[in-house]
Amino acid sequence: QMRFRAAVLLELRRIVLQWIYEVSVQQRMDEESARTAGAKIFTFGSYRLGLVGPGSDIDALCVAPRHITRDCFFQVLVPKLQEHPDISEVSPVPEAYVPIIKMNLSGISIDLLFARLHIPQIPESLESLNDDNLLKNLDDKTVRSMNGCRVADHILSLVPDAERFRDVLRVVKIWAKRRGIYSNVLGFFGGITWSILAARVCQLYPYFCTTALVKRFFKVYDRWNWKNPVALCEIVEQSSVTGLMAFKVWNPKVYPQDRMHLMPVITPAFPCMNSTYNVTESTKRIILDEFSKAYSVVDQVEQGKGRWSDVYRPLSFFSSFP
Repeated sequence: QMRFRAAVLLELRRIVLQWIYEVSVQQRMDEESARTAGAKIFTFGSYRLGLVGPGSDIDALCVAPRHITRDCFFQVLVPKLQEHPDISEVSPVPEAYVPIIKMNLSGISIDLLFARLHIPQIPESLESLNDDNLLKNLDDKTVRSMNGCRVADHILSLVPDAERFRDVLRVVKIWAKRRGIYSNVLGFFGGITWSILAARVCQLYPYFCTTALVKRFFKVYDRWNWKNPVALCEIVEQSSVTGLMAFKVWNPKVYPQDRMHLMPVITPAFPCMNSTYNVTESTKRIILDEFSKAYSVVDQVEQGKGRWSDVYRPLSFFSSFP
């Protein structure tokens, strides 16, 4: 699974580099500068965190130098993708909150975002986007596009044991999907929120085995005081740094709307944001009820009175809501 997806990403990078070269030549750059302008493909989401299964998609970010615009991304790259024999279902959404191109490459679903950095070329040595200085004077859409990669990298660097974290997150995601509470759009928790919640439990209990961590996961969030945010690290302000001070960081003491958030789970990368802004009173009640039920079932499993399959039992929607 991982090897095939890695090959798909290599092909995507080849296409992007060819596009960058062609646009650079059209802008009358010399041959050498056009060849070295460069681009990088970074991944985020489940693929970056190491949770890949059959049918998993790939969340990717195309990072380009300063002479490549977002308009060019949608107006020039999209037709190029549509002409590729192994690419289908190309669907550009330039007006989205986070502009995106959706596509299918060699049978793998890919969501491709775009970020233009204020540098003349993208060096091969650029291995991460974690340096806050890269964000200086960028527009909000670009920062939002970069956020997924930065958050995934921060999560992996902040957990005491990445492999154990993946095991816990895998269990939690299966449970959340089967219980019908895995959807940011519908007012529940999305993938990044579940990742942060799992990572926080791993931080709190660094020496626990996976089974103990799963039980503690449900116990911690069943009893969590949601007036307090779940955060993996200190929420950093950059209010005095030129080029960064304009970015809004989650702060309920400063922003009244942040005080209205019901179950705040804060992303670890600057600018820190609440990943659960869509949660409502009704979805909060459902999530808390599911935490309580899961903790009770896991407790029964530990006593030998139940099975792990009981934890993952799918929600019988029509019997629960006749």
